[in-house]
Amino acid sequence: MCAKICQTLLALGLLALCVVPAQAKIDKAAQARNWAVCERLLKDTKADVPSQLDAVKAMSGLLDYEHAIKLLAYWQECDKAGIVEKDAKGNPKKGEKEPRPKEAYKIAMQILTLVKNMGEPEEALKFKADITNRKQWPLRVRMAMLDAIAGNSDHEESIKYVLSLAREGTDTDMRVLAFTALLPHTQREGVFDLALNSLNDKSWRVRDVAIDLVVECASMDKDRAILALINRLSVEEGKLRLNLSKALKKLTNQDLGTDADAWIDWYKEAKRAEQGLPPKKGGDKGATRARRIFGADTFSDRYIFVIDASVSMTEKIPPEELEQLKKTLTKDPNDPDKRRPLDWSKINCKLDLAREEMIRSLEVLDPKQTHFTIISFADDIATWSDELKPCDKANVEDAAKWLRGLKGARKTNVGGALDAAFDLSERLAGIDPEKLKKKEKGVVTGKHPDEFVPDTIFFYSDGYSTTGKWGGSSDELKKMANGGDVAAMYRSIMTDFLKEVADRNRVARITINTVGVGRQDGWFLGKLAKDHGGTYLPLAVVK
Repeated sequence: MCAKICQTLLALGLLALCVVPAQAKIDKAAQARNWAVCERLLKDTKADVPSQLDAVKAMSGLLDYEHAIKLLAYWQECDKAGIVEKDAKGNPKKGEKEPRPKEAYKIAMQILTLVKNMGEPEEALKFKADITNRKQWPLRVRMAMLDAIAGNSDHEESIKYVLSLAREGTDTDMRVLAFTALLPHTQREGVFDLALNSLNDKSWRVRDVAIDLVVECASMDKDRAILALINRLSVEEGKLRLNLSKALKKLTNQDLGTDADAWIDWYKEAKRAEQGLPPKKGGDKGATRARRIFGADTFSDRYIFVIDASVSMTEKIPPEELEQLKKTLTKDPNDPDKRRPLDWSKINCKLDLAREEMIRSLEVLDPKQTHFTIISFADDIATWSDELKPCDKANVEDAAKWLRGLKGARKTNVGGALDAAFDLSERLAGIDPEKLKKKEKGVVTGKHPDEFVPDTIFFYSDGYSTTGKWGGSSDELKKMANGGDVAAMYRSIMTDFLKEVADRNRVARITINTVGVGRQDGWFLGKLAKDHGGTYLPLAVVK
């Protein structure tokens, strides 16, 4: 019925799919007509999703600040489409509104797209007060608001605001996004200096995005950029050592790894003179700190391990597959890997392998510097700790007990697990920005709230996403495909999910490594790792 109403209105010209060029004034008459239809359909939770989506799209080019705020009020319930809130006992909460159909996530994505593409810079700038209002607006909504301001790249006041937010902002999430927004403005006065100075910021996420900005600005003064990156490498800790070495390789076409002294020696030889380089310390500061987890070398100190606990993970591993796994995971005697060998007598299923591999990796991580938590997923999501805990003996033993207590459940909620990981990261980053106003300038000293925020995910799964907002069972996918290609429908959903992960990770800056065992969605796991600077390890692949 709703679809017919929309089609009739379109035919009459009462629901115009307006695309207004940037800087164009909003057609107030079209705005009023289209919003009346859009609002009525969004309020009707029984309206079909395609009609609601068309009505939202019809607001393209017609958003001012007032209507953007009205539209964003519907974002959260559409984003949580198909998710039923549960109490501590796992039962649906009483009094909760019936969730929208799971396809309504498309409406949530479209709402953010419209806000990001607002073409009236003066209207977008009205978001300034909302961007730092954590209590009222979720992070992804605030990101879209800042994108709306930054998107008006030829508007002087908009770019001035983004630059001031990157330089002086007290909300780390928004500072990180502001730095990203400055990447197309490397020639602007002050941007290069800001990037260089921010290599010493207290926030590792700001330092991470500053590395990208220094590389983009390097054409202004390549020697200065290289020297700044080498200096930072000589004192940096954790995963950013690898990012710095990659940045240096990109600027110099040299591959000297994470050894700051090797880079210093190379630069001296190349330039025939010292130019403010740090004193030589001897040896690769990072060589002894690389860790091996599921075949991936990592410098991280802050991990989220995400483990699939669906029923397929508890099925006995066939003998031929087990032998293949042994060959892959049994270390070479000359390998510097410090982990103890796997005890294959304890491994009967893929869940056994995942937890024993995880436990032996945790056992050798530095308890003074390394922090972690674990998320398991099947039909539902479970978290070992809602904060990152030190990797000391007591916590490792407790985590091992928790892992060995996992029982396989029926389905595989891939999207829910990664959503939970990003939710945790965003919550841990959500420190009151007022507490950071007196932050110390200059070289990193003391703890910044980001030191408690994860920087690396290891994601372990054996299958496809079969439940939750992202993915679905065979029957659900057939219904959604409506007679079409089920595989193509699944790929389309997971493509949308990858877009959402990419959007969230603009601020989180998390490296994602993936491990697939047996029958696995190699396309998704491979792309997830590649898109986020990680490694994909396929084990015992079953076609």
